[in-house]
Amino acid sequence: MASTDDNWQMSLPDDWQVRRVAETGSTNSDLFAQAENSAPHHSALLADFQSAGRGRLDRTWQAKAGANLLLSLLFRDSHVEIAQCQRRVAVAAVRASRKFFGTDGGASQTVKLKWPNDLLLGGTKFGGMLSVADQKQSFIVVGIGINIGWAPEAAAKLADLSDDPSLTPPVFLGELLRQISDLEKLSNERLHELYVADLATLTRIVQIEFTDKQVVVGRAVAVNPDGRLLVQTEQKLLTIETGDVVHLRDAGGE
Repeated sequence: MASTDDNWQMSLPDDWQVRRVAETGSTNSDLFAQAENSAPHHSALLADFQSAGRGRLDRTWQAKAGANLLLSLLFRDSHVEIAQCQRRVAVAAVRASRKFFGTDGGASQTVKLKWPNDLLLGGTKFGGMLSVADQKQSFIVVGIGINIGWAPEAAAKLADLSDDPSLTPPVFLGELLRQISDLEKLSNERLHELYVADLATLTRIVQIEFTDKQVVVGRAVAVNPDGRLLVQTEQKLLTIETGDVVHLRDAGGE
């Protein structure tokens, strides 16, 4: 959707300040710099195109201009508990995505999370997040990319299953921000329950590759309140803080 479309700001909740640009290198880098220059809590930067977008593990994030959500969000002060903040945005993204499936409850339930915060549509990735905090952890910038109208090869997009004509990146943004604001009212314990309920990783046999290229395989059995994944291998129970997860099969062996 081009940056000249009409009335997109009317769908935004009042407690967010959103700036939209036609093109930038990285919304995360831009909003981080603005945060260092005193940008307020609940600032958001939306871009129609990114020339240097990155995902987790420094992977390139590809998107066609105007077709997908390319967004960074700023959280400050009492809202800066990194693990909770990431989970809140992840759960909000799942809930916002499901809103665009109308009465097709079966289709909406294909939207899930892969630990820690990849968005899955029918088991295929259609979105992801990358967060960065300042050294004092006085603020955190959460970047999120969601394939809405276009997807690279081997990825999914929301338009694959949703026929909602209103589904555009700016309209999705409004729903996402409303969901985040609602989730901020919940306790950490309730948020954790919602996150676990949306997680497709639990009970599955998973492969985890670490940054040093070490690989482990085991069953994902739980997520700690601090967001760490517990994986039972043949030898021991591992607590995973970070790593690249691949779903191998579910509890039934599929």
